Amino acid sequence: MSTINEYFESARIRGIDEGLGHRGVVQSMHATPSDGTLELMTGPAGPAGPVGESCRPFRWEGDIADPAALTSLATRLGPAQAGKAWRVLSNDTLMYWNGAGFDSFAEAFGARGQDGDPCTIALGVVETGEPGSQLQATIVGTAPNLTLNLTVPRGIKGQQGESGGPGPLRNAPDYADGSHVDGAVPTWDTGTDRWVPTPYPGLRGPWSVIESRSWDGTAGFASSVSQISSSSYAIATLNVPAQDADWRPLVTGGVFTRPLNTSFEHRVDTEVRLGSATGQIVALGSGVTAGAGAYSRIHSFFGTAITPGSSVGVVPAGEPVQLHVVLRRNLGSADYLYSHGRAQLICWAQPVATQAPEAPQSLAPTEL
Repeated sequence: MSTINEYFESARIRGIDEGLGHRGVVQSMHATPSDGTLELMTGPAGPAGPVGESCRPFRWEGDIADPAALTSLATRLGPAQAGKAWRVLSNDTLMYWNGAGFDSFAEAFGARGQDGDPCTIALGVVETGEPGSQLQATIVGTAPNLTLNLTVPRGIKGQQGESGGPGPLRNAPDYADGSHVDGAVPTWDTGTDRWVPTPYPGLRGPWSVIESRSWDGTAGFASSVSQISSSSYAIATLNVPAQDADWRPLVTGGVFTRPLNTSFEHRVDTEVRLGSATGQIVALGSGVTAGAGAYSRIHSFFGTAITPGSSVGVVPAGEPVQLHVVLRRNLGSADYLYSHGRAQLICWAQPVATQAPEAPQSLAPTEL
């Protein structure tokens, strides 16, 4: 038989809270060789204990992959590392080392904060400060309506740049600007005492007709003729397009002819006429009187003395024209032959303008 002392040696006693302040509660104790139950009343709250040790300040250590990595790290931590904190990336939890273990803060990251009050900032006055000063930004007003004023430092003065080239000729005070055609050049106008744009005075062209071909695809020289009896015989036409200025043709070329008579009293010339086969003559190639064949070389010829202001041989601006090549028997009556081999006519357009007076001193030649 077991004694009471033996019962107590093997018994476990637990206090059961039956409620504080209840009257008439009966307390009892039950004990067996393996267990014991003692019903006790809960007493009143005791006095406050002493103040514990202050929490160590957080020492942020950054992110760590998962709890396993944190557990491995804990083996190297002690009281001296109290306050260190990590974020566990796998569960987004803040873990704080208290010196003996970890305290977890599950909602330390990612929680939605309170909605703030809406606010607008309008740009106000922007002023320029002194060079080298600091940028100043001032916000005035009461939320939610604020105004941002700026004072921006002025940049320092740059270095003097290199001298530029001559300005546009049209901006010169003695230039009468106007419509310009391609290739125009300035010439002095005595009526306005100004330089004015004038079509380019140099040669234009050339245009040519040679043997059976012409520059614009029209017919070339006529086929060779072994016997011509008429006093004049047209052999070619050269088309010249309209120009932007009055002009006079400058012509060169040549045609082979021969009188069918051996006397010295026969000659066939080559004429170039303006507008028609009977128009004004502008070029001439003289034949020979020896009754032998010869290449008649054509050169400009107007049949009269001309000056810069002369109207002889002048084609008005804007008008196309034809040059007609005509064989003419100017001496004798014998028949003659013509060969289109090596026959050619070449024309340049020489613009015609009134003679310009001496340029005024205000516009040097290099300024053109």
